[in-house]
Amino acid sequence: MKSVFLGFGITICSIISIVIVMTLCGTNIRQNELNRAVDSAIKDTVENQFDDTTYSVNSNDEFVTDFMEDLLVQINSDCSVVVNVLDVDYQKGLLSVEVIEKYIHPIGTEGKVSVKRTVIMEQYTVPIGGAR
Repeated sequence: MKSVFLGFGITICSIISIVIVMTLCGTNIRQNELNRAVDSAIKDTVENQFDDTTYSVNSNDEFVTDFMEDLLVQINSDCSVVVNVLDVDYQKGLLSVEVIEKYIHPIGTEGKVSVKRTVIMEQYTVPIGGAR
């Protein structure tokens, strides 16, 4: 009888340890995924604004929509995403956002990771046929 209780206790401790490790690793993985997705999406959005070969963005709303489209393509997790636009100016290439990802932990509680990023495009022009 003593061994049954001991075995049961060890099993419960093992299960709790596995759930804790899964929760910590899951949070870390989601934070890394969100960081990479926001960095890539914000960079692509601003670069596309000043690239003459792609479509043109003619308002702040289109600029933000372009960012959200790029962001959602990059995120593969089962989660909900909230994007708070802190500042935007499509003509200057300014975009500042806060992205919050909400998901469910293995034990059923809600988890959250967030990231804030700001980018300002510095456009450099090289004179054609300049001085030698």
